[in-house]
Amino acid sequence: MKFRSLDSDWDWNFGGGIASYSSDSEAIAYDIKTKILSWYGDCFFAVNEGIDWKNILGTKNQKKTLDSNIKNIITNTFGVFEMPFFESFVENRVYHCTVKIKTIYNETIEVKI
Repeated sequence: MKFRSLDSDWDWNFGGGIASYSSDSEAIAYDIKTKILSWYGDCFFAVNEGIDWKNILGTKNQKKTLDSNIKNIITNTFGVFEMPFFESFVENRVYHCTVKIKTIYNETIEVKI
């Protein structure tokens, strides 16, 4: 699997040719985080992916909804074999999530949201 690499602000890297792409498990991690940070229906090349942030933000007690959405995105992402660890919490109105994923490349990766 190949996926365009991302910078520290989660924007795509351009101008480096093949070096602007990640592969294997790193590509899966970038794909997952990009889908989670995307607004549902707002990405021109994947309008059915992302989270419905418009209806979630500003409402109370949405942790269960976010947990469910994130788990759904992860388990439906190409290259994910298993999700043996999922932990989330809300602190000062900020949602945090740590996930460990086993990939088709026989590696376990950690993704933090």
